[in-house]
Amino acid sequence: MSSETASSKRIPAYSEFFYGDIYNSPSKTASRDKPLSVHLRTFFQDEKMLQSLLREISVNQRILQMGVSFGPEIEEVAYKAGGMSGYDIIDVNELQLKMCRKKLGAVCPFIRFIRANAATFKDSAKYDVVIVWFLLKEMPIVTKTKTINNALNLVRPGGKVVFVDYHNPVKWHPLRYLVRMYNRLYHPFAEKLWDRQIDTFAKDKTLFSWRKSLFFGGMYQKVVATRKINPLNLNIVEAEPKVKEDFLQSFYARK
Repeated sequence: MSSETASSKRIPAYSEFFYGDIYNSPSKTASRDKPLSVHLRTFFQDEKMLQSLLREISVNQRILQMGVSFGPEIEEVAYKAGGMSGYDIIDVNELQLKMCRKKLGAVCPFIRFIRANAATFKDSAKYDVVIVWFLLKEMPIVTKTKTINNALNLVRPGGKVVFVDYHNPVKWHPLRYLVRMYNRLYHPFAEKLWDRQIDTFAKDKTLFSWRKSLFFGGMYQKVVATRKINPLNLNIVEAEPKVKEDFLQSFYARK
């Protein structure tokens, strides 16, 4: 079961300041949720990134989505996971959860909508997949670090965390400086994803295997962190033949 305090459910001040006019407005939320709006804001790369995300998901997996997203992403993940899966969606904004529930609750009744902060959310059971879809760009570095590490802590051994977000585009990208100016105006925390690789935020980086895919000349990225299945077990398995051999030698030596 999840556990959240009242303070952890409060909308952070930075989110209210930079995004409150959108996330607290039903009309603006509905407008940004339309397919054309999503296409334009991602330079028509959203479908390619979504298909790449779906390839990381299998049927009947237990999935956590950090943050409500615009467009068909949540719906497509739900269809790919199937009705027998457990699909939890957390968001600190009650209006976003309410509108997402209204949009998908009837067609995807197995989705569980939880009001919670991605940086502090806890659950007693681990997830097979944790999705962080264009959420990091909206977070200052301290919250970004907490959210990344919390996502990593919530995944089971063998499970994966999938981050999809902005990335530092190649130098010759024709839209590089236009996007940088746009982000400085509307997503002031996104540029940190240009400066640092996502895996550098992880406290226990070596517990995971990491791989990265780039889209649209490096403008966007998908980073997958797969938790290793206890590497210490490998040492135990490798030691067993020697232990057995030593035992036999001592056994026959006594004879």
